[in-house]
Amino acid sequence: MSRLPHRHPFLLLDRVEELEAGHSAVGVKNVSMSDPVFAGHFPGDPVYPGVLIVETGAQLCGLLITESPGPVLGYLASIKRFKFVEVVRPGDRMRIHARSGVSLGALTEFSVEVDVDGRSVASGVLAIARADR
Repeated sequence: MSRLPHRHPFLLLDRVEELEAGHSAVGVKNVSMSDPVFAGHFPGDPVYPGVLIVETGAQLCGLLITESPGPVLGYLASIKRFKFVEVVRPGDRMRIHARSGVSLGALTEFSVEVDVDGRSVASGVLAIARADR
């Protein structure tokens, strides 16, 4: 929490299991029926929205845009080739893997893979723009 600007209900990462600053990270999001999104997505057939899967990955990538211990603000700048191959439901534990790629100035691309119980549920490339305050 000290490195991300997000707060409840939009701090989506529950835990960071691995963090190699500037290179790669593994994070966890425990999807729970108590997540506010399930009040309307969808009653009787709860599905975790793809846009929130992407946002969870972007938050993990935000941790990788600096090696300093303090907070850094990053904006999601691009979503490329993101594919969703399975739905995510309450009770699922998403493991998000992010690896940094090409950087150009304040913009860095990341390869992101999301799995549940070892099964791939989504993957793609996100670009994060670092915003120095």
